[in-house]
Amino acid sequence: MKKRVIAWIMAVGMAVSLAGCGGGQGQAPAGAEAQTTAGPQAPSGGGGNTIKIICPYGVGGTADAVARKYALVAGKVRPEYNFIVENMTGGDGFAAANYYTDQPASTRELLVYGYGVAYRHDLGRKYETEVVDFDRNDIYPIATNDDRTWIMYTSPGTTLAELLEKSRTSGLKMSGGNPLSDPHLALGSLIAQEGGKVMVVPYDGGAAQKKGLTDGEVDVFVGTTQAALEDVEAGTMVPVLAFSETEFHGFKGPDGDIAVPGIAGEAMAPDLNPANDYTGSILAAGGFIATRRGADQEWIDEMVQISKEVWADEEFSGWITEIGLNRLELYGDEADAHLEEACAKAVAAFENLSK
Repeated sequence: MKKRVIAWIMAVGMAVSLAGCGGGQGQAPAGAEAQTTAGPQAPSGGGGNTIKIICPYGVGGTADAVARKYALVAGKVRPEYNFIVENMTGGDGFAAANYYTDQPASTRELLVYGYGVAYRHDLGRKYETEVVDFDRNDIYPIATNDDRTWIMYTSPGTTLAELLEKSRTSGLKMSGGNPLSDPHLALGSLIAQEGGKVMVVPYDGGAAQKKGLTDGEVDVFVGTTQAALEDVEAGTMVPVLAFSETEFHGFKGPDGDIAVPGIAGEAMAPDLNPANDYTGSILAAGGFIATRRGADQEWIDEMVQISKEVWADEEFSGWITEIGLNRLELYGDEADAHLEEACAKAVAAFENLSK
């Protein structure tokens, strides 16, 4: 059964990628050549040694925004360094991972390392869902810098009950990464328990993913809180589900504050089946500041300390709260162990989706 599901996922991913070429550029395939763009960024420090942070995603997305805020604050707390962000897109994170794992362990570049890249790496290696040309064991998480709650958004006037019913009849179309991205694993595994199915329509970046929803090309957009704060406030899209054990608070709509129900416990959305356990769909999301495994311990310790100082600065931690992301601080081996647990849970979510 898994082989049939994998073949279906790969066929759908290829079909929608090709279909998307007429109206806009879709996500590059995993084997695509990296495209490097450096968005405008003021020097973060006092003009000392430069430390480049490679961001695998485009300018303006949540990962990019967090990386730039991290670089800005890191340069403030450590003016002997100049932190800059360079965007290296392609393959929804794979191109940058390929580039980074080719660097020597002594590199002084850092990587924005997302959970989704690690999830897809493990699925590709275990189930051949896609070609994986790098070894994630060559990447070592230094510190968490981005912890997010996935939110499912839909069009105004559409209810969660209607979406669940559509998933069981004709299937849901979603935007939010490529097939087997972490938003897809989260929603797909939940919908599988509801007896439905999900098709991913890939778009290049959060802005295009949101536009797919507002243009009526997809039924739902699964993304970060930061990505849609203004859209929710304007009333052009509505958050209907938080992939969390608690309600999500932080959105304001045209009529005031919005509490978004979760998928477990007392916060579970009433339209979900109370007999089901959906906690397997609560996947760690966001990512880390990372270095090459095997790097000098003195370098690792210094970058860990800088990350702690960044988190301790209200300019970073307060901003994280303001945009609806979560404060999660894990460093070094603790961060590494957390990633391993998250990857095991993501593989289990795929297996649930594949039944």
